[in-house]
Amino acid sequence: MNEDQLSALATHLYVRLRRDGGRVIDVIWMTRNHDYAREVIRLARGIPDAEVARLADRFEELMFGVVHAAASLAPSAPAPRNPLEDTQTPAPSVAGRYRGGLR
Repeated sequence: MNEDQLSALATHLYVRLRRDGGRVIDVIWMTRNHDYAREVIRLARGIPDAEVARLADRFEELMFGVVHAAASLAPSAPAPRNPLEDTQTPAPSVAGRYRGGLR
């Protein structure tokens, strides 16, 4: 198990879960506690996003040595780019970026 790879994957999951699911996770605790990591993986699989599922599968593979059938059958393709992300949009207000206030 490579600690750097686990930390990088957990950080990617953190970003995607926060953006797509509104969930905040503890990246360090995820790399050190197996029960917490399994729960975060379960939460990630509940989000309908192929990239989140791919990251969860890869993290589980590195952390626990589990390879999923879907991951082994088809090579992972890069996520399709959203053409709307390339356009310049004004930054959201501070109040719009936080849910329920600052922590």
